[in-house]
Amino acid sequence: MSATYKDSIEMLRDFWEKRSVSFERDYGIRQKGIVKLAKETSKLIDSRLVLELGCGPGIVASFYPKNADVVGLDFSSLMLKRAKKRIRKLVLGDALSLPFRSETFEVVTCFFMASDYVAKENILSEAFRVLETGGVFLYADYSPDDEHWALRREIGRALGKSCDIHIEGTKEISETLRLVGLSVHGVELIRFNAEFRLERYVNSRKGIQRLNEVSPDLWARLKVCVENGKIKREFILLISRK
Repeated sequence: MSATYKDSIEMLRDFWEKRSVSFERDYGIRQKGIVKLAKETSKLIDSRLVLELGCGPGIVASFYPKNADVVGLDFSSLMLKRAKKRIRKLVLGDALSLPFRSETFEVVTCFFMASDYVAKENILSEAFRVLETGGVFLYADYSPDDEHWALRREIGRALGKSCDIHIEGTKEISETLRLVGLSVHGVELIRFNAEFRLERYVNSRKGIQRLNEVSPDLWARLKVCVENGKIKREFILLISRK
């Protein structure tokens, strides 16, 4: 089984390097949820030494408490370049082999990056290693019930295209956290509405026509989203300790 959906870390890195600008520009589709996530975790992060795995352009960290001492890690140099305005301490590195000594950080966060990987155990094991005893590990990602990714997957199947993301539910993630030695203390669902734009899902008239032909029910659902102008989003948050 491949460790990532792009068959290698190098190909996954190339994918995100190419998306560094568009990813930041389109952040509005998840921002309400990020604000809620930051609010839910602020007391656990405030005034602590925090490692953020897969920090990307640093948008999530920009909502952390100002007293948090944040180290942002990402394997994309272009993402880190964009993160400079939001995170003071940045490290170029791979979450599968962290360049830090064991038991270094009071808090480790893994927000919206583990779903890039089929197997998540290595990421979580490394997070466990660099987390100090009694430290907090915060995991957040897309829920299997998140309407955005549910539509992306269904449309991909209908049009014969892959949707390369590996989303797991709270039960599966909780079990993996326990396997690497982390004790789960809390599970939350973060729900919000985001703006719906059809071009995120089908970006051509030909694609719309094809979707209407092969899956009229799915196209009918998309038209409802267009009329409502919104989509229901759901993130999962798991709070654990070493």
